[in-house]
Amino acid sequence: MDLQQQRQVNEAAAQFAEAVRDSYQAVADRTVSAQQLNAELTQSFFNSVINNLRAQAESNREMTQELISQQKRQREATQAFTRESMDDYVSFVNSLFSNYQEALKQDRTPRKETPRSRAPLADSDPGESEFLRAADRIIEEHAEALRELSKH
Repeated sequence: MDLQQQRQVNEAAAQFAEAVRDSYQAVADRTVSAQQLNAELTQSFFNSVINNLRAQAESNREMTQELISQQKRQREATQAFTRESMDDYVSFVNSLFSNYQEALKQDRTPRKETPRSRAPLADSDPGESEFLRAADRIIEEHAEALRELSKH
């Protein structure tokens, strides 16, 4: 082989080596580019997930606050209802006993005996005052129980 041929072979080998190197460089550049794109996509995916989780957490926080507010309004309404019910109940029971006591006072006043008139309750029922004391205790116990319920 002469010098000319050897130079051509060396030139061809150098061109081949350069072509191989260029193709490997292109593959390497595309690999790096693909990895960068994958990294960006992964980062974008995780940022979207994080943003969605933050939005859901904020939504849950708002919903929890709304539930707390509703529970507070419900508790206040229940307390108001219980207070009003207790007041109505106490008024009702008091009116019953007021009417009963008024009837007792009327029965104790001297009046002319007629066949239709009744005997005075105080004279005919010695346990009447005990009954009234027991009734007063029951009313007070119920009123206290209702007051306690209205606190909760």
